[in-house]
Amino acid sequence: MSSPAKESTRPDPSRRLSPAVLAALRTRGYLPDGEPFATETPDRTTLPLISASGRRFVAKLFSAGDAESCWKNMLELWNSSFGKSRQPAGLPRPVEYIDSIDALIVERLPGRVLLELGEPDTNAIEGAIQLVADLHESDARPARRRTAERILRSLRRKAERVSANAPALAPPIRAVVEALESLPAKDRELVPCHGDFSPRNVLVGPERCALIDWDRFQLADPARDVACFGAWCWVEGVRRREPPSWVVLERAVSTYETLRPEARLGERLGFHVAAALVRIADDLVLLCPEESRLVPLLAEEALRRLAEAG
Repeated sequence: MSSPAKESTRPDPSRRLSPAVLAALRTRGYLPDGEPFATETPDRTTLPLISASGRRFVAKLFSAGDAESCWKNMLELWNSSFGKSRQPAGLPRPVEYIDSIDALIVERLPGRVLLELGEPDTNAIEGAIQLVADLHESDARPARRRTAERILRSLRRKAERVSANAPALAPPIRAVVEALESLPAKDRELVPCHGDFSPRNVLVGPERCALIDWDRFQLADPARDVACFGAWCWVEGVRRREPPSWVVLERAVSTYETLRPEARLGERLGFHVAAALVRIADDLVLLCPEESRLVPLLAEEALRRLAEAG
């Protein structure tokens, strides 16, 4: 995988909301209904829309040509036991894919993402884990497959990308990848996984919760999703300069193993936590270079978790 140029990793949102994009949305009956959501990522824009009849939608505008694959992922999920047949559905209803502007249109559910509600409390964690456990038990069939060996290959590419974009930060990331390579790669089971399960992708509404942002939907070990949620919360605390804490991960694992005791996450958790920290470090270098100073700390923590697990 070639490394993207630095100037292309933070595209200008105004370019994605150009007159041509807005005209394409209007042609299909959608009008902007406020400013883009504050929690959008630098490589895409999420815009609230409204129709002439007052129905509320969301347009997710991609910059890397990923809208079509995300659309296919959502269709697979919507037609599975996690979608329209679940009460309530575990995700927003996919509405349409607009090829000309690389956009995905989905229903807009009331609520806010868990990230905006502050540090997750016990009830929020339990609600989010219940959702992901239901996903793991569903009959959805992702097109992508992420075994432990494939995760390692992906992490090697990420280490190379960090080296190309921030050479000084490469050694600690390489050390984590080498430590992961020394472990026996194994998966207890492969289940439908979100692939980017974190508080920014859990929508909490007055009457229901749902998972959003399905571009990384994949078949993987369930420990991958749970570890991602916990690692993301640990890093978010570090970014806020709070004392580092893994309490969210501990609660998430406890809740998950109550729901799916046969999963036995503990034996693979160290691997997936360390892998999640490497992925987050890669994102910081590419998308938030002003916070890339945190990369050595993430690598140090990943090595500590691996040593503790071993």
